[in-house]
Formats: sequence, C-alpha cells, structure tokens
Amino acid sequence: MQGHFEYPVSKRCFVPVFILLLTLITILEGQAQTIENLKADLEKLGGKPGFEKDTAYLNKANELGFMLAESNPDSAFIFLDKQLEFCRNAKYKRGEADALKIYGNALQNKGEFKSSIGYYNDALVIAKSLPDEKLVPGILNNIGLVYYNLGDYAEALNNFYEAIKGAEKVNNLNVKAAALNNVALIYFEQEKLEEAKAKYREMLAIYSDLGNQGRMILAYNNIGDVELKQNRPLEALKTLKKGHESALALESPEFIEMTSRTLADIFSALDSIDKAEALYRQSIAMSKENGYGVPYSHSLIGLANLFYKKGDRAEALNYAKEGLKQAEAMEQTMQMRNANELLAKIYEEEGNYSDALSSFKLFKQYNDSINDSQSQRLAATLESEYEFSKKTLEYEKASLRQRWLIFSAFAGLLVFLVILFIVFRNRNQLNKAYHTLQEKTIEIGNKNVKLEKALEQLKATQLQLIQAEKMASLGELTAGIAHEIQNPLNFVNNFSEVSSELIDEIQAERAKKKESRAENQVEMEDEILADIKQNLSKITFHGRRADSIVKGMLEHSKKGSGQKELTNLNALADEFLRLTYQSLLAKDKDFHTVLKRNLDPDLPKVSVIPKDISKVLLNLYNNAFYACVIPHSSESGGTTKPTVTLTTSTFKPLQADRGVRISIKDNGPGIPEAIKDKIFQPFFTTKTTGEGTGLGLSLSYDIIKAHGGDLKVESKEGEGAEFIITLPIS
Repeated sequence: MQGHFEYPVSKRCFVPVFILLLTLITILEGQAQTIENLKADLEKLGGKPGFEKDTAYLNKANELGFMLAESNPDSAFIFLDKQLEFCRNAKYKRGEADALKIYGNALQNKGEFKSSIGYYNDALVIAKSLPDEKLVPGILNNIGLVYYNLGDYAEALNNFYEAIKGAEKVNNLNVKAAALNNVALIYFEQEKLEEAKAKYREMLAIYSDLGNQGRMILAYNNIGDVELKQNRPLEALKTLKKGHESALALESPEFIEMTSRTLADIFSALDSIDKAEALYRQSIAMSKENGYGVPYSHSLIGLANLFYKKGDRAEALNYAKEGLKQAEAMEQTMQMRNANELLAKIYEEEGNYSDALSSFKLFKQYNDSINDSQSQRLAATLESEYEFSKKTLEYEKASLRQRWLIFSAFAGLLVFLVILFIVFRNRNQLNKAYHTLQEKTIEIGNKNVKLEKALEQLKATQLQLIQAEKMASLGELTAGIAHEIQNPLNFVNNFSEVSSELIDEIQAERAKKKESRAENQVEMEDEILADIKQNLSKITFHGRRADSIVKGMLEHSKKGSGQKELTNLNALADEFLRLTYQSLLAKDKDFHTVLKRNLDPDLPKVSVIPKDISKVLLNLYNNAFYACVIPHSSESGGTTKPTVTLTTSTFKPLQADRGVRISIKDNGPGIPEAIKDKIFQPFFTTKTTGEGTGLGLSLSYDIIKAHGGDLKVESKEGEGAEFIITLPIS
C-alpha cells in the first residue's frame, strides 16, 4: 500500500499548529485520486468474475478505505468491515493487515484511541508473519501516535524508536522520517528544544535525499518554529526564508500559507510590525479561500496582537474577537487561551472590568487545562483576590481614597502575577527535571532488557560450549581406543581370511591324494578341517562386526568441520526419506512400507550443517523402517500396513525464539518404557545381534545438541515410536 497510510491525523488540542499541518499535508500529498475516481476504478474491477479475491481490487479498496477514514470515519467502518471479510476469504494477509491498520486510523481520527489499539495490534501480528515485514514500521508508528494522544509518552517513544529501527531495516525512509517527526513532537512539548531540532534536521536530511520538496519545506518550518521558541528569532528567520522561497517556487497554497504565518510570528517577535501585518493578512486571505480553520484562527489573533502593540485597541479588539470565534469553532485550546488573554488586557485598558474579568477567567480556564493542578490552585487564588479588589472598589466608590484603592488592587494583581510567573517558571524547571528522570528510567529499563537478553544468550552459549567440551573429550578418548583396537583387529581379520584360504588349499591337495589314504582317516581330517573353517568364518563375521563398531566410534569422535548454511529442511528431509526407502527396496524387493508426509509449506529456512543433519535423518529413517518390518497386529487382529510418517512444523516456546520441529513416526512395536532412557546411550541397541552398532542414535543426539536443538523420543509399547527433532530458527 502507499506510504501515506502510515500517518493518521492527530486530534490533540495541545499539538503545535505546524505539527498538525505536517500530518494534514502528508495526507493531502498521498491522495492523488479523488474518492470518486477510486469508486469508479473499483466499479470496473468489480465487474470481473471473482473480483472479491483479486488482489488488485482489494488493494484499490484499501486505498478508498483510507480516504474514507480521513474524511468520514463512520462510513469507513461499514466499508472496512466488508473489506476485511473479502481479504480473509481470499486469504490475502497483506491486504487484511492494511485494512486493520486503516480501521485503527478511522478510530483514531474519531478520538477513540483505546479502541484503535486493538486493530493496530491485530495488524501488527499479521504484518510480522509476512516474509518481508514491510508493513511493521508504519503500524508501530501509528501505535506510537495513539499512546502519544493518550499521554503515555514513554510508550509512545518506545514505539516511535521501534518504527525507526524497522524502517531502516526495510529501507522505508518515509516512515523513518515520519517517526522522527513524532519523536521531535514529544521533545518539543517537553521543551527539550535542542533535541527536537536535531530530530527535525534528521528528517530534513532524509527528505533532501529523497528529493521531496514539500516535506523539506515542512522540516524548515518546524526547525524555524523551534528556534523561535528558543528566543532566537534571527536564526528562525534565516531558516524560514529557505522554506518560504521553496513554497513559492512549488506554488503550493498549503505551504505558502504555513510559512507566511510562521514568518509573521518571527517578524512580530522582532517588532517588524509592517512585515508581520502583511504576512498575517496573506495567511488570513489564503486560509479563508481554502478553508484552513486552524491557521485562520492563529493569524487573526496574531494580527490582533500587532494592532495592540501599535496602540490601536479597536482593531485589536475586532480581530481578537473574530480569532476567538474561529478558535472556538475549531476547539483549539491554545488559540482560545491566547485570544482571551489579549481581550482581558484590552478590556482592562478600556475600563471594561466586567468583560476583562470574564475574559481573564476564560484565559485562566484554558491555561489551567494545559498546566498542572498547582497552577490551577494559584489561578483560583488570584481570581478571588481580583474579585475582592473589585468589590472593595464598588463599596468605596464615593470615598476620597478611591484612586488609592484602585492602585492598590492593581498593585496586588501585579504582585500575584509576578508570583504566578515565578511559580510557572519553577514548575517548568520541575517538569524538565521530571522528564529527564523519566527518560533515564526508560533508558535503564531498556538496558535491563538488553542485559537479560544477553544473559539468556550467554547461558545458551555456555551450554553449547559445555556440550562441545564433553564431546571433544569423549571424541579424543574414543578415537584413541578405536585406533588401538583397529590394528590388532585388522590382524585378526587378515589372519582368519588367510587361514581360511590355506584350509581351502589343503583340502584341494588332499583331494588329489585321497586314493592313497585310509578312508576313515580322510573323513576325520575332513571333519576337523570343516570345523576349523567354520570357526574361522565366525571369527571373520565377528571381526567385521567389531570393525563396523570401531568405524562407528571413529565417526562418533569426528569433529564437525562443515559450514552452516540456510537450508530448506522440507526438501532435505523428503529427499533422504526417498533415498533411504529406495536403498532398502533395492536390497529386498519384498520390502514395502507406506510413506506419509505432512510438510509445513511456510517452514522457514534454518541455518544448519546439511551433511550432519543428513546423517541424523538417515539414522532415524533406517530405525523407523527396521521397526516397521517387525510383525505386529492391530487391535482388530488384522495385520497393519507398515507406515512411516514425516511431519514438519514451526513452534514458539514460552521464553525463546521460534523453532522448527521434524517428526519421524513409525507404527512398529514401540520402545518399552524400561529402556527408553537408555536409547541415546552409545553402544545401546534394540536390534538383534549383528544388525546394529548402537552408535547411530548417540551420534544423532550429539549432532542435534551441537546445533543448539534437541532430540527426544515418544513411544507407547505396541503403538510405535516417534522421534522429534527441534532446531532453533536463529
């Protein structure tokens, strides 16, 4: 889906105006097609058979759902319910994740932040299951916006930073820039202005690389607004001029209005009244023409302040009233506070104390909604003192002391204003200290999480090293014993074969001279020679068996020298199942076994040594086929068909990463409970004498352990056995 799906509009009234404009223009840039055009496209695609399972139709429908979510969330809910049903029926996971995310956007745009979390989390689960995980960073960014709107800055920052990391991983620079903007927004509200400016500069660098002129203008505007907040109007002016010139070159009304208004704020701070007035009027005209409600209110109140500075209270009063009316219509708390503050000053200077008090009350009310409870109590005290002073003036109006009382009341008001300013300043310092402490707490928490993960990895590595050391020691011992046994064993085998050949030669020579010897003597010699030859045959048989055991011991002691590589375990397991079966069938044409396969099509590739895993599979398949040919009966008394079943799947332990499971099951006689614990011991075998060395399962167990996995057996006597291999994915 398109990049603009990542940035729903924020509804917090405390958000600075330039941040709201960033979000709004982000959406406007992405809406290249109107709702009507999208509906027309959907109607064409919907005329085709099976359109409800066509990904082109479903993607286009998600685009329409996004535009509805931004313009009319209530209608979007009905549309998205049907869209989710289509995506699920079509098993189109990417489309379903997009639709769930857009549903969360619609809820967030209505201010239902807690409800939107559920949809975002469902979308996140599906997005993480997709191979490329490209949708994950955008969803994390949206979740961060929800927590920001709920006032949980710690959780919001955590999600924004996760979105940045994910965006870097999948190379989605648009999402990274949006998340950087949101981090800067929190820093701006916490008055960490240098940190906010640094994030905006990172955002500017990304958009410069992408050649996105519109977003670069927004970045310049944001940086300039921060510099103005830092009381550096000249630096802010230099930055804003770059943005304003680019906006004029781009001929974009949105950007021209925004940069004009911010420039007006800067010129106002520099007392360049005429320049500020011209820019405010330009912003007002463009806002009225294009229906920009929030900028319209901001510029009206800014213009009113300019007239107040010039001493034109009448014009200041008119523009302040008009700006207040617009701010109330847009529910902009910050602008309502600023307008009422200015009105209170104007009414007070005109001697209209009743309206001055009313405006001042409203100013304090809106200001208190931004400040903490301590500020609210101080404002209430100030209001009561002001009321007391007013009543005193009314009671003693006729007195000669009237002017003195008026002076005293305003002096008291001034004292309280000074006290209030000091308290506000101290509160800001406390807030800064609190936010710094909160950041340190978050940082310590993140470090603890990293340390816990490192400890878990260290423990796992330690276990593997212990296992490797055990295997190395056992391998050296086994290799030494095997080499020592091999030499005399070779002599035994060689001399038994030579002796057998000599007996054959003696028997041949005796046959030639048989006529010249006594019959009974010949028979006795024949019997003796036959017995000797039979003994030599047994020596040869057991010598070769001992030789195979020694070779198994040497194989057991070998250190793995192969390199790990990403391997398709489905293909490897299936290939060796067929090879083992064909090998046994070539030796015995009467050997027949039913093969069953339950392979997970979504099984991920795993980093293993293919040669070593092949040995494990070969041993387990041979054991399963051997168990199948042992005669056994079903409960009904009829002979069951020998069956070997191969199953692959993924799993996720409670406190570990995901892994894969390979199961090899037979329906043979099973393994008795009494010997199940010995099954992986070296030289232990359940096969008849001469048919097994007892080293196959032991070797397989060590190979799986060396890969960080596990090999276990589950069996019920009379019902078969199942060997289960588990391997970690990472």
